[in-house]
Amino acid sequence: MATGILELKWSGVSIEEWWRNEQFWVIGGVSAHLFAVIQGLLKVLAGIDTNFTVTSKATDDEEFGELYAFKWTTLLIPPTTILIINIVGVVAGISDAINNGYQSWGPLFGKLFFSFWVIVHLYPFLKGLMGRQNRTPTIVVIWSVLLASIFSLLWVRIDPFVLKTKGPDTKLCGINC
Repeated sequence: MATGILELKWSGVSIEEWWRNEQFWVIGGVSAHLFAVIQGLLKVLAGIDTNFTVTSKATDDEEFGELYAFKWTTLLIPPTTILIINIVGVVAGISDAINNGYQSWGPLFGKLFFSFWVIVHLYPFLKGLMGRQNRTPTIVVIWSVLLASIFSLLWVRIDPFVLKTKGPDTKLCGINC
């Protein structure tokens, strides 16, 4: 962290420029970089070659038309899924803390901080995904909700934060079981 702060100071990069860089690294890390790794593994391990086709995009604005043309791709699904999981996690965590009382708020703050950190990093992606029409493509939402549901159900089934003990219940018979 200290090295990062010194690099900022020495390079003359402003905090706002650093923050935008952080946001785009997170967005790229969960979309383009992830698919590049998968594509490389498919090519090396299975011999499957994926192709990329450039298409023309005609819009009203000829100069910046390609910026406004939007077609959904699989690259949009992982970041949208991560956003949905974090938003649902925030709502579920707060409702659980309200139902369980004062002692459950302490552990929740760290989880809320991380979830908000992810949401704020992916906010430019969400804003761009909404586009000029202020709506997200339906297919992206369907796949993202499906994947978020599957991951959430798996997480609930695994439940890594609950201590799993095997053996007799010490509350019933004490230490001498």
